[in-house]
Amino acid sequence: MSALTHEPAVLPAPIPRTIDGIADALPSAKRARFNAEARTTKAEDLEACLLKWWGEAVKEAAAPTRDLPPGTEGLSSTTAVFIERIAAGGAVDWAEMERLRTRRGARFIDWEAIDRARAAAGAA
Repeated sequence: MSALTHEPAVLPAPIPRTIDGIADALPSAKRARFNAEARTTKAEDLEACLLKWWGEAVKEAAAPTRDLPPGTEGLSSTTAVFIERIAAGGAVDWAEMERLRTRRGARFIDWEAIDRARAAAGAA
């Protein structure tokens, strides 16, 4: 039996909450929609527009990659909940997240996707 090696995940740089930063982080189809919305949004609504699209960019950076075994859909949704919270700029207790990694069933959570979202959001 050969030893498995694990390549360290390449984490994205934090995504700036700027028009250019968000546009650069989005795939082309979403980038076009973002650019159209950002150009037509009133000044007083621009911050909300940028926050919404920054969250989309963080979710794109996370891009869950793991196919989970049947019957673990709830754990997959746990990954999605964490990524949504990070992308929304919500408070995340990172010490608790580290403890969760060692719990039973944690291997089915896409921790690499969560780490990518965390890095893209610039979370410490």
